[in-house]
Amino acid sequence: MPIRFRWTSKEYIPIALMLFGVCGLFQAFFIFVAQYFLGVGNYIVVILIPVGATIALFFGVILIFESFVQVEKRKKLKTQFQKSRQSGSKLRRFLYFPIVRPVIIVFPIFAAVFFATYGICITFLDNVLSFLIAENLATLISLLIANFIEKKYAKIKKF
Repeated sequence: MPIRFRWTSKEYIPIALMLFGVCGLFQAFFIFVAQYFLGVGNYIVVILIPVGATIALFFGVILIFESFVQVEKRKKLKTQFQKSRQSGSKLRRFLYFPIVRPVIIVFPIFAAVFFATYGICITFLDNVLSFLIAENLATLISLLIANFIEKKYAKIKKF
């Protein structure tokens, strides 16, 4: 049975707010890049589209977070009575921290798809349409990969 968090409870709302804040900062970076480096001058497109992308990326990060927690709980139940080992380096512990792992997975995928799509679209379209298409396609691909990770890694079956 999959673990589903009540994100509005007092236990999990700080985690949700941290993940939402990280997604918002990431999109603020893309707003900055669009305004100053890519030359997108339409304020409505540069502000509204990343707000929707922030919410979508937050949902994708939450999906991956829940799937990693599901696998960790399953491992902990199986190895309940074994001696625990200390992990190697501080970098490894940081990278495998439950809040950091989903962010490290989703954001590079989003950035790679965004810049690849923008590079292709800018040859045929203007800056605003290229940004619009690239942002939406990168968000969609990130959500699809998050759903794929949830289905294959955690083997979560929804009813």
